[in-house]
Amino acid sequence: MTEIAKAYGKTLYDLAVECEGVEQMLDEITTLRRAFEENPQFLTLMGTPNLKKEERIAIVDETFGGKIHIYLLNFLKVLVENGASHEFMDAAKQFRREYNWENGIETVTVVSAVALDAAQESELIEKLGKMTGKTIQLEKKVDPSVMGGIRLQMDGLQMDGTVKNKLDAIRSRLLHTIA
Repeated sequence: MTEIAKAYGKTLYDLAVECEGVEQMLDEITTLRRAFEENPQFLTLMGTPNLKKEERIAIVDETFGGKIHIYLLNFLKVLVENGASHEFMDAAKQFRREYNWENGIETVTVVSAVALDAAQESELIEKLGKMTGKTIQLEKKVDPSVMGGIRLQMDGLQMDGTVKNKLDAIRSRLLHTIA
């Protein structure tokens, strides 16, 4: 994530706090992120030099005017004006980080070979909540290559209890022993 995206995201969050529109803007940013993930060509179009800035801003107005918070609409226009529409996704992530920090929420990515059932999710959330003292928000990913166990990623840390990781460690020790 670039420093520019961090600055944009933090500034938008501070503005949302100031106007008491944090929850609304968080919902709308989340919706926009999903839409842009499904249709990345929109952000590409907003950064194309083939269209004049005025035309790109008009597209933003026509597409989102009256449908999202006015500050978020203006934020999108500022990104377009500054040739930084490609920074939206990371700015949105930073907005979420600011929100999570203020509200004691820790986002944890859990990677497993098969989908966790509700009981496993609940137990994991409870244990991590006790460990961190925060409300846990799980992002679940299924990756059959881990073979079993789980890998957790949170706040820049990774805890790997997967079968693949254990087999890799055994392989590495064997190679060093033989060599």
